[in-house]
Amino acid sequence: MKRNAIFLSLLASLSLFTGCSAKASLSEAQKAQAEALYRADCASCHETGVTGAPSRAAISKQTPVAIMTALETGPMREQGKGLKADEKALLADYLGTKTVRIAGTLCTGKLDFARAPLWNRWGNGTDNRRYQPAAVGGITPANVGSLELKWAFAFPEAARARSQPAVTDEAIFTGSQDGTVYALDTKTGCIWWRYSAEAEVRTAPVLGVDASGKADRLYFGDFKANLYAVDARTGALLWKTTVKDHDAATMTGAPTLYQGRLYVPMSSTEVVSAMNGRYGCCTFRGGITAVDAGTGKRLWRMYTVAPPQPFGRNRKGVGNFGPSGAPVWSTPTVDPKRALLYFGVGENYSSPANDMSDSIIALELATGKVRWVRQVLAGDAWNASCGGIGDNVNCPKEDGPDLDFGAPPILAKKANGRDIILAGQKSGLVFGLDPDAGGKIVWEQRAGQGGFNGGVHWGMASDGNRLYVGIADTPGNKGAVGPRRPGVHAFDTATGKPLWSRIEPFTCVKRAFECETAISAPVTLTDGIVFAGAHNGLLRAYSTRDGSILWTTDTRDSFPTINGVKGFGGSIDSAGPVVAGGHLIVNSGYDKFGEIPGNLLMVFAPKRKE
Repeated sequence: MKRNAIFLSLLASLSLFTGCSAKASLSEAQKAQAEALYRADCASCHETGVTGAPSRAAISKQTPVAIMTALETGPMREQGKGLKADEKALLADYLGTKTVRIAGTLCTGKLDFARAPLWNRWGNGTDNRRYQPAAVGGITPANVGSLELKWAFAFPEAARARSQPAVTDEAIFTGSQDGTVYALDTKTGCIWWRYSAEAEVRTAPVLGVDASGKADRLYFGDFKANLYAVDARTGALLWKTTVKDHDAATMTGAPTLYQGRLYVPMSSTEVVSAMNGRYGCCTFRGGITAVDAGTGKRLWRMYTVAPPQPFGRNRKGVGNFGPSGAPVWSTPTVDPKRALLYFGVGENYSSPANDMSDSIIALELATGKVRWVRQVLAGDAWNASCGGIGDNVNCPKEDGPDLDFGAPPILAKKANGRDIILAGQKSGLVFGLDPDAGGKIVWEQRAGQGGFNGGVHWGMASDGNRLYVGIADTPGNKGAVGPRRPGVHAFDTATGKPLWSRIEPFTCVKRAFECETAISAPVTLTDGIVFAGAHNGLLRAYSTRDGSILWTTDTRDSFPTINGVKGFGGSIDSAGPVVAGGHLIVNSGYDKFGEIPGNLLMVFAPKRKE
């Protein structure tokens, strides 16, 4: 049955906008059949969270249409191939919940911009330092203790909030799980405009500016590896293109905009497809695509692995391929002085492991030609069929520890004026690299225990003199070294010397995400303060002097929202806090790896003195 026919059949049997539970319209026999299908085909991943699959509780917050999309064209399409069309429709019907979609209040007047963006790009600059001067951020050690929630926006039909916003005085730009991109009024949360992408928008949107430095375009990517340019004032589509060259390709990291080009990181969900023993693993090739920002025309494509070749068969007799994988999860970093682009690379998906996985790579901006590769761990080939989750049928012989460079490298200037590249790995190791010596390792320090979900996940922050590192170190990781060190750690940029560590203990006795203080989301720096959000939903401000806590709030709760949608916070992961114009903005809710789902964009500001 074709996809549209499935959707029509599903919608015909259910009233999508009634606000009732999907289960209410099913007979007891249908519920029993659906539960059996779930137990047979889904529970091994969704009940453990090991593969990153959302928990059942998180799935229940999605609509049947969203679940069908995941099974047919999304990350679960390989698993969905083993189900009949009516079985997928029944599962989506049974697991999902139909909700009333409330649009929110539309702003009146016309959106325009008075000055340059306040926070733009993933790292607030092409150097990816995640540093905001207090003069622009407006939050200082003197007023941080009075921060209070100003307003919250709840993304409809969402169990996660992953798109870190871009901010101007007038608007906050962000994407959502259902593919809607919003321009929200910075002060009130009313909606200036909305744009509907084809799929979930996980990337941080990037603002382009005109000759006067004011925002004029907004760029973003979706889960299907489509790249968009819209008018920042109206949301009108200017162009749309695809950078997809593999069925499983997606875009997780934000594109980097520099001198009229977008440098797009390429990742994929094939690492999950490999769990299916009927799947010929693996053929995706990570890399970077350069696109003309004015037209969307593809300029060049660089791959991190050679074209895969047949490489034996798995235990089910299905042909394997390799090398593969080495995805780029995060936004690239620009070095204008050397005309280079730096980015981190993940693990190979299949054998043989190659010489670009788990590395920092430098490319020529103009051509995409590789200038140098600094690999810090060889032989790391891994996919989600490894680790005892299934029958390991597609696990490569290396069965590596999966120690990606998932965080973007930082280009910083030391006190002596010399440049240094700062790179953090899931191993828990942090490196200082020399950009003038082929990425030679200047110093190396262990910040955390590391592992599959440990170490440095999404990003660090630096003002040039110091490097601030958030460490996840969730329990049970292969390849872990030493004790767990979740929290925030400070290092001297020039030498790597440890300056202080704030290790966060569990907030309660049991081992659950409600108690887990792991800091996986990127930390954010402003003068005197490091902001960091944790898996348990706590958002904290730490003193840059010694790591002492200056302010804490718990986002893991229900909150009234400006748009009338039921708002609930959860784990803070993937996207980091943003400091701009006297506001602290953070996403709360993450439904992967068994974490706590949520659907909030939260805007805090210092309490006004009476």
